[in-house]
Amino acid sequence: MTMKQMKKLLAFVLAFAMIITIYQPSAAYAATKKTRLNAKTMTLQVGQKKTLKVKNAGKKAKLKWSSNKKSIATVSKKGVVKAVKAGNAVVTCKVTTKNGKTTKLTCKVAVKKTAKVTSLTVGSQSELEKALKNKNVTKITVATQGAVTFTVPQGNYSKVDLVINAPNADVVNNGKFKSIDIQAIKPNTYRENAKGNVITVSATGDARVIVETGATVAKIMVSGSKGNVKLVVDGTLSGITIDAPVNVTVEGKTTAAVPVTVNEKAAGANVTSSTPVEVKAAAPIALNLTKGAEGSKVETTSDKAEVTVKNETTQAVTVTTPAGSKDVAKDTTSKVDNAGKVTDVADNTDANNNGGGATGGGSSSGGGITPVPSIGKIGEFSVMGRNKLSIYPDDVKIVPETVANENITVTDANGRSIRAAEIKRDADGESGYYVTLASDMVNGTYTFTMLLQGKTYTQEFTYNDSVWSVMDEAQKVIKEYEQSKPTASVSALKNPKICQKVLLDGIMEKFNEDPALKTLDLEVNYEEKYTVNGSELTAAMWIAIYGDNDAKYELYDDVTFVCTESEIQVSAPEIKHILKHSLVVAVEPTYEYACVTSGTAISAITEDEWVQGNESDDFGCYEMSGLKENTEYVVYKRIIDVDEYYGSSTATTGGEETICLAEADENAKNVNVGNVKAGDRISIPLKGLKVVCYAKPKDGFEHGDFDFRCDDEMNKLLWDGYWSLNSYDKDNNLLVTFTVPEQLESGKVYTVKICYNFECSKESDNPDEWGDLIAQSDDLIYTVTFTVE
Repeated sequence: MTMKQMKKLLAFVLAFAMIITIYQPSAAYAATKKTRLNAKTMTLQVGQKKTLKVKNAGKKAKLKWSSNKKSIATVSKKGVVKAVKAGNAVVTCKVTTKNGKTTKLTCKVAVKKTAKVTSLTVGSQSELEKALKNKNVTKITVATQGAVTFTVPQGNYSKVDLVINAPNADVVNNGKFKSIDIQAIKPNTYRENAKGNVITVSATGDARVIVETGATVAKIMVSGSKGNVKLVVDGTLSGITIDAPVNVTVEGKTTAAVPVTVNEKAAGANVTSSTPVEVKAAAPIALNLTKGAEGSKVETTSDKAEVTVKNETTQAVTVTTPAGSKDVAKDTTSKVDNAGKVTDVADNTDANNNGGGATGGGSSSGGGITPVPSIGKIGEFSVMGRNKLSIYPDDVKIVPETVANENITVTDANGRSIRAAEIKRDADGESGYYVTLASDMVNGTYTFTMLLQGKTYTQEFTYNDSVWSVMDEAQKVIKEYEQSKPTASVSALKNPKICQKVLLDGIMEKFNEDPALKTLDLEVNYEEKYTVNGSELTAAMWIAIYGDNDAKYELYDDVTFVCTESEIQVSAPEIKHILKHSLVVAVEPTYEYACVTSGTAISAITEDEWVQGNESDDFGCYEMSGLKENTEYVVYKRIIDVDEYYGSSTATTGGEETICLAEADENAKNVNVGNVKAGDRISIPLKGLKVVCYAKPKDGFEHGDFDFRCDDEMNKLLWDGYWSLNSYDKDNNLLVTFTVPEQLESGKVYTVKICYNFECSKESDNPDEWGDLIAQSDDLIYTVTFTVE
């Protein structure tokens, strides 16, 4: 029996004893409680620690701890058992009570080898540094949505692949890796200080890589499907490879020519450089060379190659082809193909040339070319119907009132285009457009393209008609509910904003009755316009429905509410957990919450201090953190934007420093695997697993842990086999995997109990172990039954 099992047993015994006392005479309490340990057996991994405690010994008892095999497990004066190496040991506690009675208590300790973890995902600086120290790790993924800074310390990590998937983070790298892949990063934030790295930029958004002075990069490979990639070369860059039609800018202090290879997949790429480059193009590209790029060279390397060179340097640029060399004079633009044919020559200084492009100059073919526009950034894109879209650029605050229909196209995967029939600017904010297409879309993948103010905006999206069947049904439900004249409090006659909550609550209640509608997201806003007729209030409301595949539907409706219900009473917020430095509050999506020191009036709270209830964690809570210990706070709860109606609760910080919680789907805790063979690996998904750590300290490390809860013999067989807790199934459920022991009898049914805990431990200097346990969730027990063939 492990320590965790003993804890569970003690809890049951205590609960049972409490029941007995209700029905039995009070003399039952007179029995002497036996001195004992909180665990008779425990199983640890190498480097892990657990604490043994003596029960019922009395306050003045003397305790002396010892281990019969210190090479396997040691024990401290406080009963902390530490696993040293694989094997079995016995920990003994000699207990001497105040009356001189001596008792020896023992606990059998089984130490197992630590499973080697080769891939880790980290979300903080401390987790990153810990992972880098782990010699078993060959892949580290930096993954977080937080606006944090990661600094990789100097070191040789040449056996480690580094993946960066942190769209809001800054990264400064000082280490040498086997490879570096930037999948997502905050624009303008990656700094490289090491020597010899190969960096892949596979991000689909904007990214910037700065090669700092003194740094040496072997190669930067650009493979993202879209976006702007800026490469600042202040150090040494041995080469750039472009494998996607993106916008790449090269700049910096370097004076050495940077080799740039453009492969066929990069057809349509736009390369701009203010430093010397040596371009080898195997596809049609646009090359814009500005001052500072003097000495650049260009070469075509395939039949498909075609380079449009815009030369803004102070000297001619030579383009080498299999047919010979061609010069592009300064302040001109020319297109040169692989056969050496020069076309579309233009004068960049011509005022009619759209700002220095090449639209009106003469050419050997008599035509002109339009310069390749730079790539714009899309802030929000939505599919609003079978033939409707909305587009909001992120880099334009106010868009032009009109845009030509021919400047917007939607193209399917087969290259067929749908033209725009109508384009209207969004009157609210004037920051985007509503686009109506000339025909309906069908199921499939599309590319949206818009030319606006010299920039090209593109967005890939999927249209799925089944999504719109759900959206249409949602619209129907909303209309029916609106027409029913929802009832509201008489308080709404004083403040119509209250209707916003009434409408949202009512629609959500209807949606929750339908499994398909339940998956949709909903947003409701009061538009600051209303009329009153007796007890009826008609308010202008904006409703947005969000579905899969960028689907969005908007409704602007005047909704009539019958305001006959009693005055609004907002219930007091429920404070679920009180910790030393934080309060954990249960929150609801249609309310806002704020936590301030007791005595602070609600009117003194700034708008930035309010937190919307839709920012809850998986447990429906929000942690008000960073509070002072032993201080009384008040938590306010109000209807969104409405100060007049609120509830409040007070609490004084104190108690535990940190707590961990874990819950899972109860229906998934009993698993019948059926027939298996000895040696088979069984993977048990922890379905519906929810975990959280409140008030995690800076040196805290969150992790899962599991234990087998069988008899000693079965426990030993399971731990001696293969087991793991670091993989996921296709539905992203965490898997506990173990091997069916070879020693089990054929034809017999076996039951294995697995206990899962979510824990927070202190960071350890040893990468192969966790530090001291800070907090641990209650046990989650899974029962697995199988028959051995």
